Amino acid sequence: MGRSKSFDEEAVLDQALQLFWERGYEATSVSDLEAHLGLGRQSLYNTFGDKHELFLKALQRYRQHVGEAAVAGLNAADAGLDAIRDFFRWSVDFLTHSGPRRGCMIVNTIAELGPQDPDALLHCTHAREVLERSFRRALTGAKARGEVSRNLDVEATATLLTAQNYGLVPMAKTGATAGELHAAVEALLSRIQ
Repeated sequence: MGRSKSFDEEAVLDQALQLFWERGYEATSVSDLEAHLGLGRQSLYNTFGDKHELFLKALQRYRQHVGEAAVAGLNAADAGLDAIRDFFRWSVDFLTHSGPRRGCMIVNTIAELGPQDPDALLHCTHAREVLERSFRRALTGAKARGEVSRNLDVEATATLLTAQNYGLVPMAKTGATAGELHAAVEALLSRIQ
């Protein structure tokens, strides 16, 4: 009979997520994971699979815990321009908080691994699609209430807002201030009203 696990898988996955988010996939070795998580290699492999499988699970966890919370307001029944503005306020604050600026794990993964890792890219593509769909929903609500031009191209604008949000990540990581990023967002939002 096998021994029962003496660790909380969810807590370990959260710790792995933090390490991958901080360092990226390539710069995180299995030895780093062992040391950071306090688990032996065999326990890691038995529970999570290899390093790549653990990374994909961490990426999925990021999408569930950070991504879904981020777009909740955009998907509310009454979402409109204020929900879009609130999303960007949250995003800028998230990216520029005091401490290490890790950015967004989705954008970081796209930049680091891109098409060389189809499994990770699939997670990132799904995350982008969720964000874009959420912007479309809020823009449709804004358009219905007359908060934006009735001629606004909702599809193209949702893509533009997604690109704007993803573009905030390298700006924040290279030292742009919250004030600068908020001003950039407001300049964009003023053009769609």
